[in-house]
Amino acid sequence: MNRFKTFRVAAGMLAMLLLPCLASCESEKSAYEPYDPSKAITLTSFYPDSGGVATKVILNGENFGNEAKKVKVFFNDKEAAVIEAIGDKIYAICPRKPGEGDENNIVKCRVRVQVGDKSVEYDKPFTYQIRTVVTTVCGIVGAPDDVVTGNLAQTSFPYVTYLAVDNDNNIIASLRNRNNYYHENKVILVNEDEDLSRLLIPDSGAPLNQPCMLDDGKTVYIPTDNGTEYWTMSSDNMWSPIKQAMKPNTGETLTIDYKHSFAMCTEDGFMYIRAKNGILYKVNPETGLTSQVSSGLMSGSDSYMAFSKKNPNMLYLAYTNNHCVYTYNIRTGEHRLLAGISGQPGYIDGNGAAAMFSEPRQLILDDNDDMYIADTNNHCIRKVTSDGKVSTVIGQPGKSGYQDGSPEDALFNRPFGMCINNDGILYIADYENQCIRRLAIE
Repeated sequence: MNRFKTFRVAAGMLAMLLLPCLASCESEKSAYEPYDPSKAITLTSFYPDSGGVATKVILNGENFGNEAKKVKVFFNDKEAAVIEAIGDKIYAICPRKPGEGDENNIVKCRVRVQVGDKSVEYDKPFTYQIRTVVTTVCGIVGAPDDVVTGNLAQTSFPYVTYLAVDNDNNIIASLRNRNNYYHENKVILVNEDEDLSRLLIPDSGAPLNQPCMLDDGKTVYIPTDNGTEYWTMSSDNMWSPIKQAMKPNTGETLTIDYKHSFAMCTEDGFMYIRAKNGILYKVNPETGLTSQVSSGLMSGSDSYMAFSKKNPNMLYLAYTNNHCVYTYNIRTGEHRLLAGISGQPGYIDGNGAAAMFSEPRQLILDDNDDMYIADTNNHCIRKVTSDGKVSTVIGQPGKSGYQDGSPEDALFNRPFGMCINNDGILYIADYENQCIRRLAIE
């Protein structure tokens, strides 16, 4: 474990040494010449010359200008994220799988820079290694409850519960105080591309549960653990938190004991939320007006939810205390077991009711409608297909610990939450280890 912690600290120090000017303020940036279309773009070198998905790459040359939004970088024909451009340097993030690998899972990538209508290619290739590996983004095992923010190597926090990610790869994480359930609960923002973290909500009072990102990719809603209150934040207002409350629609009565997640439905534009008492509600995200949709949905269990991407009327629910996963069709009202055995914890990979979970929590769905779910007491991440086939993706079932490495070697300690970004990178809230972990699924 010390080996991984030492590597992370060293990586953070290296990033600070390599990129001091890339974190400069706007006034310092103005000292760099803007792009001059009458001059050629010159390329000299880039570093490192090999890596994998999300590798931070510095490209050297001349006449890049000082506006990142006008610069494009390509690895083969796959566009990279450009974080900064400052005249003779570009800071970019290697994209996911820019080509098919050889027998050793190696892709030789042409690296091309485009500014305006001019495009230039480096003489040497970037060696891309296709890999599937679990690493730690931030957090320190055994750290005190006091939250430390800054660069990711120094970032630490108490228990981390649930996650969401926006279109700019900002991870929103709910944190749980270990010593006082209704005080000093927090929310932080983590951005791996920019190597930073910052505190968004210093004390939410009651703990906050699963964040829900709206379909605009920039606005998040986070439910409090009990009652009708929730918090909203958006990149449009610099992530300034606003506390709000659900309000009953005309003729409605709200009966909410505990609530654990919002789920955004793109079909009707409402957020859905299920109370622990088994009542399902839909909430207008603009007004907070709330109407009851159904009742009798596994009363007495916590639940975490997400809508299908291919069938937006289909809601998936993980029932934590009942150790199973259900679907609910908002058109027909059909509530159906997808996987697991209701009321029976355990661990079995298999199909439908032949599979077993132990306190499943936050679930997410990728573009293929494959579900990834944090199987908390089995200390692993499971995958559930749309027809109910359950397999283990990461972790060693029944074995807790902290270890980075291959999906088979990695160890977790009661993972609670997950999110997946636009590049297919999976981020995991490793609750007891007080860390955010990542898996690039290639």
